Amino acid sequence: MGQSQKVHLWVPGMEETGGIQHYSICLAQALSELLPNASIEVLSKNDCGRRIEIERVTMHEFGHLPKALRTAVFAAKGLAMAAIDKPVALIATHPHFAKAMRWSNRPYLAVAHGVETWGQLNGLLGTALRKAAGVLPVSEFTRQVLLREGSLDPDKVIVVPDTLRESAFAPGPKPDYLLQRHGLKPHQPVLLTVGRLAASEAYKGHDQVIAALPAIRRSFPDVRYVIVGTGDDLARLKACAASHGQEKAVIFAGFIPDHELADYYRLCDAFVMPSTGEGFGIVYLEALASGRPCIVGNQDASPEAIGHGRLGFVVNPRSPDEIVAAVSQFLSRQHDKPWLYEPEILRSEVIKLYGFKAFRSHLASALRQLVPSLELRTEN
Repeated sequence: MGQSQKVHLWVPGMEETGGIQHYSICLAQALSELLPNASIEVLSKNDCGRRIEIERVTMHEFGHLPKALRTAVFAAKGLAMAAIDKPVALIATHPHFAKAMRWSNRPYLAVAHGVETWGQLNGLLGTALRKAAGVLPVSEFTRQVLLREGSLDPDKVIVVPDTLRESAFAPGPKPDYLLQRHGLKPHQPVLLTVGRLAASEAYKGHDQVIAALPAIRRSFPDVRYVIVGTGDDLARLKACAASHGQEKAVIFAGFIPDHELADYYRLCDAFVMPSTGEGFGIVYLEALASGRPCIVGNQDASPEAIGHGRLGFVVNPRSPDEIVAAVSQFLSRQHDKPWLYEPEILRSEVIKLYGFKAFRSHLASALRQLVPSLELRTEN
């Protein structure tokens, strides 16, 4: 058969510097593999000159436009293309794009990640999602929020969990150059958090880990807490470390290039991010694929990323005492999860749960139910 179908994919961008951007490129790749008889037109709001080498994917970029005009032109062009191409489906990797898609008179799907939908479903966004052919939340936690707050049809809300770049993360020894850079010893316990230090994302829990350090260090005095990332919350977190007397124990690594990220995961003994606002948490998958267990909060989607606690520990993210207990149990090996010290097991399990093959399979199942007219390749 020829290219008998078209799918339009609306994305904020295709750079892998954020969760939605990462999801967008993985979705484009999966669609290309699942739809051998379709062409995929990607409309990218913020990219400019990005090259993408995915079969039958064509980019339409709007990042060259002034920000004041970009959203309006992006939406108008998307609707005009839909009127001409009459795609089998439109898919938005940012749910707010659905507010424009509802005027297309074509079936459309919207991916829902987390905080960009929680508490925002009373107005136009809720209306757009209820009119959609389907909504694809990245976690069961977000699915339950959508059903509770948005009164969506449960049969049209199907979880397609996030995934990771499997080839980029693998277990290995602590890198010598990072040990030297930060003045660490090979057997010194290291905790790690990776993420933007933005005041708007203070829910990630850096300050709670810092508050737990004095008690942790009474039993494990050599523990160091490495924080990767930068942003407008940096000064507050440095002040937090000082107020707890932990200036020497907290290492602010700042911005790091992408090629060092896997090495930072390998530098740590445990990845600790007791968040209260994660719609999923790709960083947990990356840490696990690097062979490092995770300590996560119990008030968002984080437990799903670590197999509901099998691949780490789940704590009350607002309780430094529970963080202390989890870290202490791990470092002292006083728990019933010996596989947490087996890096290859952690990697194998997270890839089984959330590798690209699993992502593609979840997507195929959702598309079959929500857009049955799509000509999907049979999954093995």
